[in-house]
Amino acid sequence: MLQNFGFIGVPIFFRYLGNNEGEMKLENERYEMFVNGEYIGEHTLYAEKEEATDIGDFLDHQGYHHVQIDVEGDHIMIHCQDKSEADRVEQALRVFIHNR
Repeated sequence: MLQNFGFIGVPIFFRYLGNNEGEMKLENERYEMFVNGEYIGEHTLYAEKEEATDIGDFLDHQGYHHVQIDVEGDHIMIHCQDKSEADRVEQALRVFIHNR
């Protein structure tokens, strides 16, 4: 005699994750940020669609159009043309990191 436990099957609440680009982000990615070789701080990507190169968009919106950004492993390297611009970019990035 079979007992009825009130359910028909076991629901599946997970998605199989393979090694493809459509995967969900499983953990936060962290990057060390540098401006002209000087360490500024650590930037953590929290949103699934956020990328390290989004820093360039932030700086562009802040009016810094002449900076070069390179992502090398877990480092975001920002290169400015002169020291005064580098100082202003550093300050903007420190506020950005602090507010995140």
